[in-house]
Amino acid sequence: MTGLDDLRDESGRFRVLAIDHRDSLRQFLARGATAGGGTGRSVSADEITAMKIELVRAVSPFATGVMLEPEYSIPQVIDAGALAPGVGFFAALEAQGYLDDPGAGPTKVLEGWSVAAAAAAGASCAKVLLPFHPDHPMATEQERVAAELLAECREVGIALVMEPLFFGLASPDDRLRVVLETAERFAALGPDLLKLPFPVDPLVVADRAVWRDGCRQVTERCSMPWALLSGGGDFDLFLDQVRVSTEAGCSGFMVGRALWGEWALADGAHRPSVIAETVLPRWERLRAINQ
Repeated sequence: MTGLDDLRDESGRFRVLAIDHRDSLRQFLARGATAGGGTGRSVSADEITAMKIELVRAVSPFATGVMLEPEYSIPQVIDAGALAPGVGFFAALEAQGYLDDPGAGPTKVLEGWSVAAAAAAGASCAKVLLPFHPDHPMATEQERVAAELLAECREVGIALVMEPLFFGLASPDDRLRVVLETAERFAALGPDLLKLPFPVDPLVVADRAVWRDGCRQVTERCSMPWALLSGGGDFDLFLDQVRVSTEAGCSGFMVGRALWGEWALADGAHRPSVIAETVLPRWERLRAINQ
């Protein structure tokens, strides 16, 4: 089986660059242009691919893994030689269309893509995003989707990371219950790795002891390693979450816009300097607390 060893260090830590964004990246770029006084802009597929190649080339030498997708970066990033030697990649399976209404229907695999195709492309692990709320009518169906994809991964011989991401919280106070129940239900399915959100709302709960306790409860429910997703928030706040979750048994992080958001919004001429002055120093701060 293609496994996780290409995606973690000798201590079992995952430090993953997440650049598998598609529609969400387009929306992020459009919103950023509007916030800066523009009217938003259309971004071509070639531009998105070029951006991903640039970022992977710069960051992957310091990462244990990279998260890619089959529309703009598989196989383009690999064919460009941007992925550092010895660094594996995750291949996203899911179709798009969950941004506006994550509860509209269960996760589907992108048309024309498959677990077998991900393995054939050289992925070390497949990944599936599963919008999830344990109280939602769709919950059982999402668990079925996850179980079927895991069975397919086992048959093909590739590992699977499940990313059950909550939606529709009644209040921030309900986040811990939802994340814990979600972690328990998906851990019971037996994936190789879980990618999970921080179990408490860091903008509402300031007490790091509460943070640590919540992360320990997640760890207790997971018989497999779990990694923390960044969720596109403030970098310094995410850094604190990584520090606390690592102390509480989390095996690593998968970071996207919280790391590279400013780089994505910069014009092409300034992106290299943003990588050098912002992205890579941030990465080093994350690495230093996740060893």
